[in-house]
Amino acid sequence: MEPDSSEEAAKRSTDEIVRATLAETRPGSIVLLHGMYPGRDRTRAAVEPIIDGLRERGYRFTTVSELLTLGPDD
Repeated sequence: MEPDSSEEAAKRSTDEIVRATLAETRPGSIVLLHGMYPGRDRTRAAVEPIIDGLRERGYRFTTVSELLTLGPDD
């Protein structure tokens, strides 16, 4: 996914974050959200709907360490 500037990201609503993340995620994507920063309540609120939406689409979740051990057919 293309990174947003911090100013742009801070202005997005929770729904916009969810929609953009679901629309842009592809097999092999790594979704990185910076919800730990102050003022990122909308980002934190988007995490659960993003996970739910990706699971509904058949995605599974793993750690980066595990991802690095997977072959192309995993």
